[in-house]
Amino acid sequence: MALTSQLRSGFIGAGKVGVSLGAYLKSKGFDVIGYFSRNLESAKNAASITSSSCLTIKELVAECNLIWITTPDDQIEKVWNELVHYELDGKLICHTSGVKDATVFTGIIAKGAFGYSVHPMRAFADKTGKIEGLETTCFTLEGDPTHYQQFKQFFRTLGNKLFFIDRKDKPMYHLANVMVTNLVLGLLSMGSEYLSQCGSFSEGAIEALLPMIENNINNLKRNGFSNALTGPVERNDLGTVIRHFDILSPCDLHIYKDLSRKILDLAVKKRPKRDYSSMLQILETAGLDYTRSN
Repeated sequence: MALTSQLRSGFIGAGKVGVSLGAYLKSKGFDVIGYFSRNLESAKNAASITSSSCLTIKELVAECNLIWITTPDDQIEKVWNELVHYELDGKLICHTSGVKDATVFTGIIAKGAFGYSVHPMRAFADKTGKIEGLETTCFTLEGDPTHYQQFKQFFRTLGNKLFFIDRKDKPMYHLANVMVTNLVLGLLSMGSEYLSQCGSFSEGAIEALLPMIENNINNLKRNGFSNALTGPVERNDLGTVIRHFDILSPCDLHIYKDLSRKILDLAVKKRPKRDYSSMLQILETAGLDYTRSN
């Protein structure tokens, strides 16, 4: 296999992930040969952004030794079933799914190639080739250990931290990513909806909340989970929590209760001598004794 400096990347799929990764690799001096996509205009756009070529799949396989499949997850196997018809000996084949593992590349050993899932731990907002934030993005690798050292060098050269993961842990790994991205957005939306019902916040709830959200993240970065924790559960403020119960919808009450139980675990770690037994009791009976009267 080629040295890291001799890797020639080609992308099958010209969406947000493919364009952003290609632009990032290009910015770090790696060879990006080009793109193939069933949407010709997308491939042309990606090639233009990365100063590379719009290729057929045959050309891409012939010219590249590091092939990135950056399609939606449900297309990965279909792409692989096309790739197996070409000469793949010695090539690295990577998909970027967070939940699927490298076993999607059925029969890859017989083709003399090496399969990997390489997942960037970030959300990609557009396909304009913006690379802001990618330098601090962590990547996760799973697959054939034969070229693990080469991937270590590859990401060391990029300047990104690389984590290794077993394929059995991919679903839990993906769950963790979803919980701190997509599900957090749901929670922020919920908080914004409640605030928008208060006075003149109807037009600017999220703008008002953003500084507090950012400060919370910064406190987490500086101090860790337990020491960043504030609020009525941590203070053992039973009265405030019960008043919240009276406001919450039945569905949101369950979310509030379950998240508060997780927060209570952090509070106990932060203040092990504080008696949280009453707080635990009201959280366990939320929805029973402390439901809304209306």
